[in-house]
Amino acid sequence: MKLLLSSADVAKIERLEKTRKTNFRFTSLLSRYLNLFSDAVKYEYLQELVEDTGASAEEAFCAALTVILGLDTQNEEDRLIIRKYLPGSIKCLDSFYYRSNPYYRTVSFEDVKKDEWELKQLSVAPYEAFVYNDPILLPDYTELPRIGFFRESFSFPAVLQNGREWMTLMPNETATLENAVKNCFGNVVTYGLGLGYFPFMASAKENVKSVTVVEKDKKVIELFTQNILPLFPNKDKISVVCEDAFYHAKSILPKTDCDYVLADIWHDAGDGLPMYLEFRRLAKLTPRIKWEYWLEETMISYLRWPLFGEIYRTVKSGEDPKLFGDMTINGFTDIQKILSFEFIKDNACETGKFLNIWEETKQ
Repeated sequence: MKLLLSSADVAKIERLEKTRKTNFRFTSLLSRYLNLFSDAVKYEYLQELVEDTGASAEEAFCAALTVILGLDTQNEEDRLIIRKYLPGSIKCLDSFYYRSNPYYRTVSFEDVKKDEWELKQLSVAPYEAFVYNDPILLPDYTELPRIGFFRESFSFPAVLQNGREWMTLMPNETATLENAVKNCFGNVVTYGLGLGYFPFMASAKENVKSVTVVEKDKKVIELFTQNILPLFPNKDKISVVCEDAFYHAKSILPKTDCDYVLADIWHDAGDGLPMYLEFRRLAKLTPRIKWEYWLEETMISYLRWPLFGEIYRTVKSGEDPKLFGDMTINGFTDIQKILSFEFIKDNACETGKFLNIWEETKQ
């Protein structure tokens, strides 16, 4: 990779590096908060703040987070987080909207356990924070995690493995599957079962003929087919196959008349990135099929910033990292193209290999 940059280009790269560091700091602060103190903002405190100041619930929540995250109003970077990042990330969600989802209205089951797997109703407390969608990337590369809360308690179904949440039907799941539900058609294959939300929604569409779910855990399949599938109005369209997803994608899928595939076997984007890259490799075996991947925007973000880090290191050191072969970067605009969603998506496997995130498997 050759760099032919002006001093103005280098200045823009330095600003982008500063933005990357602020993004990372804000995300790290939020991750710690969500993992350790997600219910630290209490209902009584927020209600009092709203009544006393006339602030909106979101403004009051941001004020509370300013304190909880330890942000210093005298610090320039912290002021930027307070002024731009927090208001852009925090949203008070409408619980009625999510409870109006067809799955919520139709599917209701008792808690049930089978060995290490469990179907259970969980809940979040009023003002308890959670991620509700993929992050937003602003034109200046500011990255805003989307953190939501409800004003009242909100219950939701979940699949647990050994007491750990494996799949939940929180706003994050319904929001991040919205495009997949809209785009699927014909004969559909989905890798990963969970609570069957995607098969439920896909099977309701007139232009979907069938939905084949590929799941490798027999106990999960039994829980689903015995307790959830009978409640689906279009269950006759749905079949569940007990098989390894990667084996199916390589050896079985190319022989089918499938039109659309959704890959969704990971718990979150953090553990899913190597699997996402492997599915992208296998998707090349079936170019006639439309593929989509759960949490793809988040996983592209996980590739974007290490990729930019390599570009930045090259700018500072002058050493060629051999990234993208003999590509020449003639200005900051070329760097923006490399960091775009489409470019990273199209070069995801090559980028994953270069960053040592993924190695091509030999199956």
